[in-house]
Amino acid sequence: MGDTTANELLIAATASANDAQMLCEDLAQQMFPRAMRAPSEAMQAAARLVLQKLVAGVERGLGVGNDGFVPKSWDILCRSGLLREATLLEFALARQAEEQISQRIDVSGATLFAQLPSRLIESDDPAIAECARNLLIAENAAQSRAPDVLVKQLPADLLHLLVWRVVAVFQASEDEASHRFISAGNLLLSTHDEANAAHAAAAKLVYFLPEAERGALGDPRAGGLTLYASGLAHEFRISHDRILRFIDEEPSAPLLLMLRARGHDPKFAMSVLQYLRGQRVDDHRLPEMLNQFERLSQETARSEILCWRLGATPVWKAG
Repeated sequence: MGDTTANELLIAATASANDAQMLCEDLAQQMFPRAMRAPSEAMQAAARLVLQKLVAGVERGLGVGNDGFVPKSWDILCRSGLLREATLLEFALARQAEEQISQRIDVSGATLFAQLPSRLIESDDPAIAECARNLLIAENAAQSRAPDVLVKQLPADLLHLLVWRVVAVFQASEDEASHRFISAGNLLLSTHDEANAAHAAAAKLVYFLPEAERGALGDPRAGGLTLYASGLAHEFRISHDRILRFIDEEPSAPLLLMLRARGHDPKFAMSVLQYLRGQRVDDHRLPEMLNQFERLSQETARSEILCWRLGATPVWKAG
């Protein structure tokens, strides 16, 4: 009895000692966030929901039965810090941004059937028609936001990371079932085809798009959200998910700069912002930004965006 009590005391004491340090680190992040805007509670809740669905989708792929909403491995994954990967969080934030933008577009009454992917289904080029068809299928599937669908939207490297972290939780039991989870993890990864994800299908269509149709990439009303974001990602070599966040999150400056880098005028830029962002209270500086829009050269805008990717000194600070 004494040994058991001592062991429990040792475990509790060590856990609390470790927690004391981690509490300081968590407090520092909340008190002194590095970003200009600390994550809101709504943003945290939205990201947490996407991550929970991803973990639930992986568990289903592994054959883990779960009647509840919270995945079985969720608590351990959270406590161990295995879901703190910035790339996973960006995926979650991008899915939230994508949903918000899509809802605003739906409210605007946009005619999706007149957009480029729908038109290209009838293309005389079989490869183009197939690319357009695959994109529409991927977009339609992604709208459900179901756990297994979200997993299919994951890039292969992120799925690999998440699968083995979930498997590691179940392996910790060290029973015979752990070998089954390893086999199921390998099968899940081997059957994953990233080409079926919306971002990959859009990137492929952008690559093969005929020159006569490339003008639609510059207007989300003509190209559709996914293809528009993919065109920006391809042109500026920025990830698809980051582009979606630039479109949706405050402020509007990153999107405005990309529009200037494309050579658009203020009137067209404003129409794109209204279509994608709607009327936003956080765009209170928009008139001032548009006033500076034309004063900025297209070349300077493109050079600045290059600095985003390279982590170099901004052109306006150089020299």
